[in-house]
Amino acid sequence: MLIKHRLRAIQHDTNVCADIEGFDFDNHDARDIAKLREYWLQYGVIRFKRTRITDEQQVRFSRHFGDFVIHPKQLQEGGHPTHPEILVISNAMKDGKPSGALGNSEATWHTDTWFYERPPAGAILRAIKVPLVGGDTYFLSTYLAYDTLPEALRKAVEGRQIFFQNVYDKTGKLRLGKTTPASDDFREWSGIVHPLARRHGETGRKALYLGGTQEGAWIVGMPLGESNALLAELWDHTTKSDQIFIQKWDEGDIMMWDNRCTMHRRDSFDPNTIRIMHRTTTSGERPV
Repeated sequence: MLIKHRLRAIQHDTNVCADIEGFDFDNHDARDIAKLREYWLQYGVIRFKRTRITDEQQVRFSRHFGDFVIHPKQLQEGGHPTHPEILVISNAMKDGKPSGALGNSEATWHTDTWFYERPPAGAILRAIKVPLVGGDTYFLSTYLAYDTLPEALRKAVEGRQIFFQNVYDKTGKLRLGKTTPASDDFREWSGIVHPLARRHGETGRKALYLGGTQEGAWIVGMPLGESNALLAELWDHTTKSDQIFIQKWDEGDIMMWDNRCTMHRRDSFDPNTIRIMHRTTTSGERPV
C-alpha cells in the first residue's frame, strides 16, 4: 500500500508540546516513525488528538520507541487483563476493588519512576474515558529548568548527585518488595543515586533531574539542611515556570512525553466521575 507522508507538528505557545497531524496508526512506515521521534525529541511532549485506536494498536505503536518497562502498579491494581504492557490508570471500581491505579487524587510534579536505576525514556498515555471537569495533566521542560538556572544555582548543581530512597512511595506506602527500614535516617535506606543535572542520551542536552519529591531526596555529600534548602530552591525554580502546557483531555487523546527532559502532574477530580487511561512505558538509559 502506498503511504503518503503528511506528518506535521503544530507547536503550542508554551514550546513544551506540539500537536501531531497526519499520522495514521494503521498505515505508517519507518520514515513516519523517524519523523515522530524527531518531533518527540524536539518538543519533549507530543499530542495526538481524539484518536480511535485499540489497546493492541497502542502496544504495537509503542514498540517502535523501545522495550517496555513494567511500572510497579502494573503488578498490583494497575494490570491490564489481556495486555501486560499496559498500565491501567483508573478510579473505577470492579467487584468492590479498584480496576486501575492512582485513583482520583492529585498527582504532584514528577518524572516517572525516578527511583529506578534506568528510569524509562518515554510514556504514551491514551484517554479511554474522562470527566467533564478535572484530571487535567500539566507538563514542563526540565531542559528549560536547567537552561534558566541563575549562575549561582548552576554552579551549585554542577557535578552533584542526588540520592532518592526507593522504600516508600509518595503516599507513604511501602513499595512492592520493600520492608520497613531499621533506621530513621532515609539516607541509610535502599535507594538510587542519579546526577542532579543529567545529559540526555540522544540529544546531548542537559536537564535538571529532581525526580518526584523533595522528601526522601538528598544531594549527596551535603549536610541535610543545606541539601533541603537547595532542593527547595530548585523545585521552586522549576515548577514556577511560565512555560507549562496544560492538557485538558478528550477521549482518544494521546500524550507522548520524553521522561528524560520533562516533568508532569495531574489535577484531582470528582470521585463520582470516571477517568480511565491506558499507558505504555518505554525503556531508557542510566542517567549520566
